[in-house]
Amino acid sequence: MRINRLRLLLSILLTAAFLLLMDPRSFYGLVFHEWAGLIIGLFFIFHLALDWKFIKAVTVRFFRKLPVKTRLNYVLDVILLAVMIMIIWSGLPIARIIDFSWLGFARENMRFWRLMHTSMSMVGLLVIGVHLGLHWNWVLARFRRT
Repeated sequence: MRINRLRLLLSILLTAAFLLLMDPRSFYGLVFHEWAGLIIGLFFIFHLALDWKFIKAVTVRFFRKLPVKTRLNYVLDVILLAVMIMIIWSGLPIARIIDFSWLGFARENMRFWRLMHTSMSMVGLLVIGVHLGLHWNWVLARFRRT
């Protein structure tokens, strides 16, 4: 049962952090936005690691018989992983507080990276909302038990 509490806490923290990151000028400003954006990536990976058995089992059986909700959750999780990677990757060249110039991003592509970062963040917000909705009964069950 402790793993479920950890999953719930991590889910709440990830959702709250993602919402706080939606406007880089609010909360603690750009410093918070850039550092928390990187840290949220690490917590997202930890969140996936907690569900590794599910990921592995569904990956192996994806093209076999699976419940529709399981398949939908899996596809949504893959989309969310791709979106999170794109959000973080596109945030590196537009960062102003943390210096990622050593990665060699071309300065003339900043409009592209900013558009990618903003649009993927909006897609991420949508996918997180759907993800939360699909897991809502699980969330409610965790609160009833704590």
